[in-house]
Amino acid sequence: NAELNNGRLAMLAIVGMISQNGFLGTTGASMWIPGAAFDKELGATMPFKYFDPLGLASDGDAGAFRRRRAAEIKNGRVAMWACMGYIAPEYFRWPGYLSPSANLKFTDVPNGVAALSKVPAEGWAQIGIFIAFLELFALRQDKDRMPGDLTGAGRLGLPFFLVGAKSGPCDAVSSERSLNAELNNGRLAMLAIVGMISQNGFLGTTGPSMWIP
Repeated sequence: NAELNNGRLAMLAIVGMISQNGFLGTTGASMWIPGAAFDKELGATMPFKYFDPLGLASDGDAGAFRRRRAAEIKNGRVAMWACMGYIAPEYFRWPGYLSPSANLKFTDVPNGVAALSKVPAEGWAQIGIFIAFLELFALRQDKDRMPGDLTGAGRLGLPFFLVGAKSGPCDAVSSERSLNAELNNGRLAMLAIVGMISQNGFLGTTGPSMWIP
């Protein structure tokens, strides 16, 4: 059994190494621990420390790194909400109607990807407008603040914009632990939501049956 499992792992490993060597020209330790100008930035935590196997930041372009980091944080936050959105409706639904004109209750909307076809077009339009409002105004990224540090939201995401207030700049030194935790949780959530959507789409399962068959 050990020989079989080690052989399976080795087949995946050699395909990955040959592919990376062929496309990027890297061999040896640089295949797994590439040097970079950003290896001291937030997010370089154990067990992988600085992880950039494709060498996207190898050119040292600070502007491009900042843009990618802001996108990583934003996508991680969305993914964390998305994971909660997959789990919470299995145990709780809002009372009342999602669309009174269509006689559609919240409890009538299925969980997972099946909900995409049930929500009325007007509902998707409202969601799109709200997202645009957040992107363009309330949660817009300022150029003079670190990626993910938004004037419209304070510590732990408190929505200051709802009361017309602005949050102060984040202290990256004193908040290093929580900032690293947010990055890592966001990365995990991005993998998790891709897995849940894929399993839901291919197998049709949602809720506990996704993890406890």
